[in-house]
Amino acid sequence: MKKKFFYSAALALFFGVSYAQVETFDLSDFKLPYLRYERLDLDFGLNSQNQFNSWKDTTDFNFSSSNISSRFNTGGIYSLYLNTPKQQSSYTIYTDIQIRPFNRSESVYNDESSAISSFSRMNFLISGSSRNRFYNRNRWFIETGPKIDLGYNLNNFKTIEKDPAGNTIYERIIKENNPQLNAGIEIGGGYGRIENVTDAQMALFILKDLLKENRLEKDPTHQEIYKLAELISRKRTQRFFDDRHRVIAQIGAIDSLLTSMGLVNQSDATYFTTIYDNWLYANNPQRESGFRVSGGPKFDFSASIFNESTKIIDSPLPDSEFKERYSYIDYGFWIRAIDEKPLNHFWQRTLSANLIYTFSKNTRKVQELPEEQRGQNNLELTLFGGYRYFPNTRSSVSIGIQAGWRKNDMERYFYPVDFDYEEEDLIYERIFAVPNINGYYYFSPRLRFNFNGSVSYNFYKTDNFMFITPPIQNGFSYVTNNRFNIFINAGFTYALF
Repeated sequence: MKKKFFYSAALALFFGVSYAQVETFDLSDFKLPYLRYERLDLDFGLNSQNQFNSWKDTTDFNFSSSNISSRFNTGGIYSLYLNTPKQQSSYTIYTDIQIRPFNRSESVYNDESSAISSFSRMNFLISGSSRNRFYNRNRWFIETGPKIDLGYNLNNFKTIEKDPAGNTIYERIIKENNPQLNAGIEIGGGYGRIENVTDAQMALFILKDLLKENRLEKDPTHQEIYKLAELISRKRTQRFFDDRHRVIAQIGAIDSLLTSMGLVNQSDATYFTTIYDNWLYANNPQRESGFRVSGGPKFDFSASIFNESTKIIDSPLPDSEFKERYSYIDYGFWIRAIDEKPLNHFWQRTLSANLIYTFSKNTRKVQELPEEQRGQNNLELTLFGGYRYFPNTRSSVSIGIQAGWRKNDMERYFYPVDFDYEEEDLIYERIFAVPNINGYYYFSPRLRFNFNGSVSYNFYKTDNFMFITPPIQNGFSYVTNNRFNIFINAGFTYALF
């Protein structure tokens, strides 16, 4: 009896130490010198939004509105991540088709008159971008970030104005189309490095589950955990025409490594299904570790053509056509800092700060009128803090808050390009706070369910109606606005590889 008790106690102590060894592996210390991750996802989304606005200006004009909208979108994203001792680069190509079939808003004014608006919309977007950091031996780096977007928007609007008695005054139908081009680049330098630790997370998931199933023969050292994570990184990027052969090769490689290190000496169904389950589901949480700060100059260019046709029913006003060409060039600087910290195997903390200043020159040409310009200065500070929880291999949830401040000074009017006019600038100031929640669940290695939601509060002080549109602009000189939004989004993602 004493021998049996001693054996049980020793066994319990052994596995307790083993589990402690795995638990003490610090994700923050994990670094892989060579990585190449490639991914192609298809997205299918459903979005709904409800919003309520209330206005009050300096003339005690009161206004309230409510709206409800729906949105369906589909698209895809291809991403490539490269990591070497001297370089970190990411490349992304993104496409999206968005349809808004049902959107309705109702506005009520002081005198009980009202306006009911509905619209449908289709948007198409294709974009490409990259981020490249080239390092020396002391963690200093040079950074480049080019981007380009091509878009096309097609909109249909219908508005019914009613008098205080509820009688229809007129009905307006508007059709719009708007092709767009945006391009830009950020160039700079900085210090620090953020490492991808996703593969180490997966190694820990595998070893923890094998410990629970009593399938490990000895205590895995930190070096052995590191070797397993390195193998996972190499095998994740292999491409096979037949997905079954790919999984067989990957699981076989993990089994071979665990056996060669003496961590296992017997293979059974529980052992292999434990590895198989983790390989399919535990490689999805994206985790990073490190601190980085950088900054430098930036340049952006945008051009668009806006076409609009208006038809008014039950009104003596004639139908109309409108065409506007618009472009802007802006330049300035940016400063960005981010800190990613794995607190333990289950919790991740993210902190970031972003400061941007730009000076812009906006140019437009309306119909056959002469070309006009206006300038503006923009200063924006954004802060973010959040936590992410990984309870198991199939899911995660994150909570965070983003807050910021923006100030914009813009010339009051568009002026002819050869006209030098000194005029008081329009004022725009925004303060915002956005708590948010995000999460995912994996139904299969390829099919994933995603959700996110946010509650936002925005406070505006402005007489610049280019940035925020009051209910009626005539007579407005200065507006303060409080806006409260609730946003919920859910959708499915299918990964081709």
